[in-house]
Amino acid sequence: MSIPRKTPPTLSPLTHEWNTARNTARGWPQFLEAVHIDGLRGWNGETIEFRFPVVAVAGENGAGKSTVLKVAAAAYVANQEDGLTFYPDDFFPNTPWESVEGVSLGYQIRRGSSVNNLTLRKPTKRWRGMPDRFQRPVFFLDISRTQPINTLVGYGKIAKELNFPGDITPFSDSDRALLSRIMNKSYTASGMAKYENKQVGVLTTDAGEYSNFHQGAGEDATADLVALLRSAPMQSLVIIDEVEASLHPRAQRRLMAELFAISKERKIQFILSTHSATILEQLPTEARVYIQAQRKGSRNIIYGVTPEFAMSLMDDIDHPELTLYCEDEQAQTLVDALISQEMPETRNRVAIIPVGAASTVKTLGELASKDKLPSRSLGILDGDQKESAGCILLPGSQAPEKEVFSALDEAAWEKVANRLDVRVADLLEAVDDARQIVNHHAWARKVAERLGPRVRVGRVWEDIASVWSKEVIDPAERTAFVEAILQHLIE
Repeated sequence: MSIPRKTPPTLSPLTHEWNTARNTARGWPQFLEAVHIDGLRGWNGETIEFRFPVVAVAGENGAGKSTVLKVAAAAYVANQEDGLTFYPDDFFPNTPWESVEGVSLGYQIRRGSSVNNLTLRKPTKRWRGMPDRFQRPVFFLDISRTQPINTLVGYGKIAKELNFPGDITPFSDSDRALLSRIMNKSYTASGMAKYENKQVGVLTTDAGEYSNFHQGAGEDATADLVALLRSAPMQSLVIIDEVEASLHPRAQRRLMAELFAISKERKIQFILSTHSATILEQLPTEARVYIQAQRKGSRNIIYGVTPEFAMSLMDDIDHPELTLYCEDEQAQTLVDALISQEMPETRNRVAIIPVGAASTVKTLGELASKDKLPSRSLGILDGDQKESAGCILLPGSQAPEKEVFSALDEAAWEKVANRLDVRVADLLEAVDDARQIVNHHAWARKVAERLGPRVRVGRVWEDIASVWSKEVIDPAERTAFVEAILQHLIE
């Protein structure tokens, strides 16, 4: 049985709106469906699709997330009233160290019921195809928004003014409420002070008025975002690099909820980059894109990656998508061997944890089946147990040691001996002695003791389990067991 995953309540209206819009000519009449990048910063003809109105692109530093966002920003030309027009040279200039030539940028653009393909090329010195771009308001927030205001050129003078000579444009009540919801603070006033083409955010709470010079980085960046959203008209394309910058997880969730609502109401498309599992958790499967850079410069574009798997790809520590609870370390080793043999690419997607008695596994399985555990989970009971909610059974009909020891024939034991680097006759004698013990949990230890101090107990059972899972078990039975686990990894 597949364990359902909680869906953030903010997703449902946007998902419904999107599913309706993409099957008709109505809604999201302006939509950037894909970008194609060739010959730029190590990109070799890869295509990145945007399959939802709010999409997050994840990946390690240097994987190419910012390149994707900048290429997307150059897809359109703005009219005179709305947004800015971005040119590829704004993002990818020639420098003393780089010569940008032989580049091709492709765009798949939907306008109502029609889909158009556009290419911008720079074969040598000049970009070609610029006049063919469609009009659409585009707004781009890069990571520089988190830079402290007192480090920006020209702002030191403003800070020293005793009487501010510029104008303050207050936020509307709805914009102030938006900022309050994201930051979970009650602002009594908010606005942007402008002086000599420079802007300073000014906020007021019950504690008093304060500016960007005294705001926290997250508050500062969010105020800038709210100011941008205030000016973004219907059907705009809004691009935000590292959307979670300086925000704690609860604020990240609130921000994403607001972006979903804005996207639904104003048909605004958001393309984001992120390193945050919290951001990815808020998105439906089709809205997650992962860029995996390869050693030779190519890139894998992975769609629908789970937050846990994305974190595993970006970290030396695995962030499992599924927790498997089993009875003891012997069962843990057996489950690990079966998965590693049948489908090794999924091994780092699960954590296998021994928890004790079968009753404990059953309790955890039942909680998992009711979605009452903090993460997706599944119980793994020994083969001698009865089926239980939220659990599956190990192959066989006995406890792991009994099942495995009895299934290995002399040829299989010889392979175990080779792995342990011991004489097969010595191993067979040790196994015969061990099986005389009533407590099957002690069998592997007894074998190790008979073979001598250089053979670890854990190593004995690991090698026995490995040979059994590879050479002895019916492959169909192994496949069925691992596929039952895999079902719980699929959303």
